[in-house]
Amino acid sequence: MQGTSTIRHWGSEDPVLKRMLAERGLHEIPLFRQDSPKTRAADWSESIRMWVELAAERDGPINPARTDLGGPEQASSAIKELARRLGASDAGIALLRPHMISAKADFPHRYIVSLVVAEDYVKVLEGALAVESEAIRAYVECAKISTALAKEIRALGYRAIADHNGTADIQAIPALHACGMGELGKHGSLIHSRFGASFRPGFVLTDLPLAVDRPANFGVQDYCLGCNLCAQNCPPQAIPASGDFVITEGVRRWLTDVERCYECSRLRDEYCHICVDVCPYTHKENGDAERRRIYKAYMMKRKRAGYRTPSWFIEDEPRVMAAADRARRAT
Repeated sequence: MQGTSTIRHWGSEDPVLKRMLAERGLHEIPLFRQDSPKTRAADWSESIRMWVELAAERDGPINPARTDLGGPEQASSAIKELARRLGASDAGIALLRPHMISAKADFPHRYIVSLVVAEDYVKVLEGALAVESEAIRAYVECAKISTALAKEIRALGYRAIADHNGTADIQAIPALHACGMGELGKHGSLIHSRFGASFRPGFVLTDLPLAVDRPANFGVQDYCLGCNLCAQNCPPQAIPASGDFVITEGVRRWLTDVERCYECSRLRDEYCHICVDVCPYTHKENGDAERRRIYKAYMMKRKRAGYRTPSWFIEDEPRVMAAADRARRAT
C-alpha cells in the first residue's frame, strides 16, 4: 500500500523548520543545540541513538509455521494483551489506509496496531526539563515495545514491521484515531480517555487477521468548542479559535499554525508542552483525583507566571515566578 501523507519530520528535515532556520541563519535547531544549559543537565543522545539502532530491527524473518490464534477476535485480544505485557499503556487496531502512511513508504500489510505509553503527569510540576525527559523516556519505550511486538507476531508466522520515532513512516494522529485511542483535540493532539494527551505512540503493521476497533467518542470534540484553555495558554498563539476548524471524514480538525508553534517549540532551548499539560481531559474523563490535584497546582503556576509565558526550567522557576510577581504588583 503506497502512502499518501506528507509527514513533517521531528528534526531538521522538516521543510517548514528548515526554511525558518535558513531565514534566521541558524545551522542547528535551538531545542536540540549541544551547547545549551539544558544539554549539560540532560543529554538525549543515548536515547536518540537507541531508537535509531532499533530501526534496524523493525523487520525480520517470519516463522514458516503459523500459530492458529482462533480467529480475528481472539487474535486481537491476544495482540493487545501482549502489547500491554511488553509495557504499552493501551493498544488498538485498525485497517491500514494510505493516508496513515508517509508518501515515501509502501507497505504490503493490511492492519495497523497502535500502542501508547503514558507519560507521568506529575512531571509538569517540575518544569520543562522534567517534562521533556519524560517525553524522551516514553519515546524510547514505544520504540522498544513496537520492535518487540513485531518480532513476536513474526514468530507467530505473520508479517509484521515496527514503526516509531526512529523510523517515522506512520502519520500518528489518523492511525491512533482509527484505532480508537482517543479523540482529536483543538490543540491538534489526540486525547485519550485515561491519559489525556500525555502519551507517546508506537505502531506495528501486520497481515495477521485482526478484528478492528472503532474510533473513540467520549465528548472531547464538543467540549473543545467551548474550552479555550490550550489557546489561552499557548505562548505564540498558534491554536485557532473554537469555530475555526475543517471537517475531514466527519471529524473536526483545528489546524495549528505550525510556524507560530515552532517559534516556541523548536526555536527556543526549552521544551514546550503547555497545550497538552493545560488540557482538563488529563482528569476530566478518568475522574482521577490525583491528576486533578496536579492539574490545579500546575494551573496555579501558569497563572502566576502569566498564562502565555513560555515554560521554564525547574532551576529557573524561582526567578521566573519572582519576576512575574513583581510585574503583577507593579500593575
